[in-house]
Amino acid sequence: METASLLAFLGLVALGSYVQTVSGFAIALIVTGGATVLGLAPLAFTANVVSFVALANIVTAVHRQHSHIHRAILGYGTAGVLLFTGVGLWALNHLSGSASGTLEMLLGVVILGSGVAFMIHPHVLKKPSGNLAHFVAGGLGGILSGLYGAGGPPIMVHLYRQPLPFAAMRVTLLAILGTIPFIRLSMEGVAGHLDREILQLSLYSAPVSILVTLFARRFPPPVSETNMRRFAFALLCVIGITLIIGRS
Repeated sequence: METASLLAFLGLVALGSYVQTVSGFAIALIVTGGATVLGLAPLAFTANVVSFVALANIVTAVHRQHSHIHRAILGYGTAGVLLFTGVGLWALNHLSGSASGTLEMLLGVVILGSGVAFMIHPHVLKKPSGNLAHFVAGGLGGILSGLYGAGGPPIMVHLYRQPLPFAAMRVTLLAILGTIPFIRLSMEGVAGHLDREILQLSLYSAPVSILVTLFARRFPPPVSETNMRRFAFALLCVIGITLIIGRS
């Protein structure tokens, strides 16, 4: 990757890490979508690098907060991710050569829909969902993780509807998002898809993500949560619409 492309990619990593740390969501969508819009790397390549970056970001963010995790949601959600990530990876490997434009346009739809979901305050349920609902949300996240390395949207919507304290909801969301790249990278490693270029760019990107995450935790943005959500919404919408228009 040329120097200009590398700096642009690292800039996306920094932006995505900051937004995810203060909101609990969006790093994979920002980096994968941004890199695809700018033509920095193929989709399958970017998804693997993003998985490494997301894992570094989430481990840093969740450190010392694990006591707030809702274990049932984490367990059943992770089971869904584990069983369905392979489906997404199969689809990615099957379509990335013959229908890459369709994959990128679908990514734009996912990002745009995620931006809309990010702005909506879903109705909170009167009692927690059953374990099957946790599993289904994890399964949908697994499919999107396999395709794009971005499994957060269905899990985020599901968690935001649960009648949980904010601390428990946020840390549980981050914990599940942490299992997603771990499972994806394990499968890709077994399949032999993690080459030297992917590992090298990941080694450049992970420290940037960790440093920005620590900075965001210590110096949160001087804006309200609502304005931060509006910024993330606008950013995701721009990326999503650009992908849809450019690939249609």
